Amino acid sequence: MQAKILLAGATGYLGRYLVQALLKQDKGFVALGRSLKKLGAMGLGEEQIKLAQVTDPMSLAGCCDGIDIVISCVGITRQKDGLNYMDVDYQANINLLEEAERSGVKKFIYISAFNAPNYQSARMLYAKEQFAQRLLSSQMLEPCVIRPNGFFSDIEAFYAMAKAGRAYLFGWGDVKVNPIHGEDLARFCLEAAELGAHPIESVINGSQVKAKQTWKPRQNRHELAIGGPDVFSIKELAQLAFKAMDKPEKLMHLPDWVRKLALAVAKQLPERVGGPAEFFLTVSGQDMVAPVYGEHHLLEHFKSLS
Repeated sequence: MQAKILLAGATGYLGRYLVQALLKQDKGFVALGRSLKKLGAMGLGEEQIKLAQVTDPMSLAGCCDGIDIVISCVGITRQKDGLNYMDVDYQANINLLEEAERSGVKKFIYISAFNAPNYQSARMLYAKEQFAQRLLSSQMLEPCVIRPNGFFSDIEAFYAMAKAGRAYLFGWGDVKVNPIHGEDLARFCLEAAELGAHPIESVINGSQVKAKQTWKPRQNRHELAIGGPDVFSIKELAQLAFKAMDKPEKLMHLPDWVRKLALAVAKQLPERVGGPAEFFLTVSGQDMVAPVYGEHHLLEHFKSLS
């Protein structure tokens, strides 16, 4: 029988692509969220919607009954309602995991962030990794932590700068990254969701992999890092944005001490103000190249924004 999936965080960036993929593949699933209007607008039927507040464990009671696999994209993008990273990225996922364990769920997949264990000074990544370690220690279900690189939607900041006429880079802009499109990541998540499947093997043996050496030896079926098919320097990202608009390049290089100073300031600010900047300034200090995967290319994405 087809495994039944519970998707938490269905209305977010990745969640929307996962819903589209689940509908396209005709998978049996339930989308967990707070807004009936938003979930309904995504083409979901009443039987595919479960309303709950993940920060309230009482509202989650019974949500995992009859569920085989939980996929959680729950996390803060923009802080509101007075909640912080530990309230949502950590505790809300704990609430969901404990409900999954009580209900006999077979597998729990959590979408974290690439290299999160190495950046525990960033408050967002600390909260994510605290939950990831709790999940990986579970003895009641099969854990899987997927650590994707930056999304295409994050890289749109370079397009916005190019559109405004000038892109600002730290240092020489030689830090490398391979962002991933939400549709590619959603497909990878569903590969990982197949009970008994080994998504590592499917990626390594797949024709889309161009650089096997980027795959970290420490990877296993429970922790999977993943990025897009193309590796760029930060300078190349900015140049690509100008190219997509057929505009002359105008780049401004800022000394890296500016990034370090801004990071020190962001760390002193309240989470809702400094948290996103703290995350960006932390991860932009060194190469962020994850195992390559996917079919979507950034140039086409930038052109679509035009």
